[in-house]
Amino acid sequence: MATLPRPAASMRVTPAARRVPRRSRSRIGFTLIEMLVVITIIAMLMAMTVQGIQQVRELGRQTSCGNNLHQIAVAAIAHSARLGHFPTGGWDGSSLPTAGGGSGSKQPGGWCYAILPDLDMQAAYDSMSTSAPVPTFACASRRGSSLGPGSIGVMTDYAGNRGSWSDPAGSQTTTFGWNVGSVSGSPSDDAFDWQTVANTLNTPQPIAGTGASVPTGGVIFAGSTLPPARIKDGNEKTYLCAEKYVPRTEYESGAWSGYNRCAFAGDSPDTLRAGHRLPASDATANAAGMEGGFGGPHPRVFLAAMCDGSVKVIRLDDLDAAVHFLLAARADLQVVQVPE
Repeated sequence: MATLPRPAASMRVTPAARRVPRRSRSRIGFTLIEMLVVITIIAMLMAMTVQGIQQVRELGRQTSCGNNLHQIAVAAIAHSARLGHFPTGGWDGSSLPTAGGGSGSKQPGGWCYAILPDLDMQAAYDSMSTSAPVPTFACASRRGSSLGPGSIGVMTDYAGNRGSWSDPAGSQTTTFGWNVGSVSGSPSDDAFDWQTVANTLNTPQPIAGTGASVPTGGVIFAGSTLPPARIKDGNEKTYLCAEKYVPRTEYESGAWSGYNRCAFAGDSPDTLRAGHRLPASDATANAAGMEGGFGGPHPRVFLAAMCDGSVKVIRLDDLDAAVHFLLAARADLQVVQVPE
């Protein structure tokens, strides 16, 4: 039998070569510290994602709020074109619309009621129903509904510009007495002196932070029937209406003095605000007199509709008190730049 040749030494399989290499002794998996790092990174990414989603949602709500203000301004301008004057501020916070009041100083109801026909809500205007919702009056960043808690009925998250005038008691509301020119009697009387009321509300006041005084009358105020020609500073540089300050703790209470009346009521902190103080974020704690000022729920910005129908998104940090004061006054004849 033939003998097979022996393999060369280089081709021989030695016992060492037959061994299967042992698995590396290096560990497989994560240490506790590495696991914690991964979890932290995932948590940070999730937080950033949630924050981004929240920011996008808030931007959407802010845009919706701006659209509401634009619709309100367009309706008020249409009202002035139709009747020759901007909507009236009504009488006071306890006064609601009456069928025979018309659209001027004899109408106890305020501007929110007056513009209903121009918001395509003629039926609500005719019925004077306070239970019919008006979506245009509701800010999605606040309650999201124009119907208030309890029996308040329809409410508004926006206030008309009554000027930069404030009464001596500091409440920024109009009462028919000495603080509006010693007017006596009832607004329903034919002899009631609305012109004295208007003149008093336009009395020169010192500009915030300066020594100069200027007329501080606004566009919508108690008993007002203001023609567009009376806006001397330019429609694009005069507030028509804007967001109002409401502390977050009072969104649902129905008790705070600036957020507890029907939107159709007359001159009150619910329907009219002034430029005597800087707008405040709803995150700001409530303090005395804040129910009379503008503000809003959006982070770092304040939205205002001007008398030309445009809507300004103003950074709160960039708004000077004197500029805000003058933007609320319709005929101060001062040069101001609207911040955006």
